[in-house]
Amino acid sequence: MKLPPIKLNWLDRAVQVHNYHVAQCRDESAWTLEKTAKSLNRSVGSVSQDFMIASWCKTHEKQLKRCRSMKDALEFIKDKKREMFREIEL
Repeated sequence: MKLPPIKLNWLDRAVQVHNYHVAQCRDESAWTLEKTAKSLNRSVGSVSQDFMIASWCKTHEKQLKRCRSMKDALEFIKDKKREMFREIEL
């Protein structure tokens, strides 16, 4: 499978990295997050952040598109998680 392009904005890159990982998992059942990170020359932590953003993009795409940076998107997700836990505690 072709690797994701390098010059994507942070949100597109996160989705493409996730899609790349899923495709590799279909081709090779033993594929791991570590293998994805290594094949993309990235850290496991940064790939993991991409996965989290891609996952949240499925339900909060409009809000994430308003974020100016990946850091802002991660803060948005962190805040949303806090809200969810507060609602559970009530």
